[in-house]
Amino acid sequence: MAMKIDVSLCLFVIPIVLSLLLSSHHFAKADNEIGEPLITATCRKTEFPDVCSSTLESDPRTSSANLKGLSRIALELAIIKANETKRAAFSLINNATSYENQGKRLACYDGFASRVNQFVVSLQNFDQLKYSESNRIVEVFIGGLNYCIDLGVAELSTRITFLRKFTTDVKAILHLLF
Repeated sequence: MAMKIDVSLCLFVIPIVLSLLLSSHHFAKADNEIGEPLITATCRKTEFPDVCSSTLESDPRTSSANLKGLSRIALELAIIKANETKRAAFSLINNATSYENQGKRLACYDGFASRVNQFVVSLQNFDQLKYSESNRIVEVFIGGLNYCIDLGVAELSTRITFLRKFTTDVKAILHLLF
């Protein structure tokens, strides 16, 4: 009789254990996604998923990145786009049609350049695992993005609109780390 109970108990316990092992493997696999599945899952959690996906998928490094790597790449891409916008703002200064226009463009460049310089510090914080501080700097950067548009430098509106959307998404991605 004791033998029947032990065998019955084993037949009952083994399927439960196997079930738990298989389900935990499934969850571990979801947590360790990389590449396009990770980009898709991550970008769904952002405000502008299309901007997020297309920008991240354009970088070949994302094909083998985990969430931390994807976050860093997203931050780097945002900084690259910010520096491109800064260069565009600088080039507008020399093409001004009036002193007033040149003054607006110069103020735009000065204000934007100082924000980009602060934005670069967010990458240093990220590398020091200070995700919260990095996220705070990104938020401050987003808050100042419309400065040039508010000054009347309409030539930068497309770049700044894209940068605002993507940087908002970067902030959401960084938030997933803490």
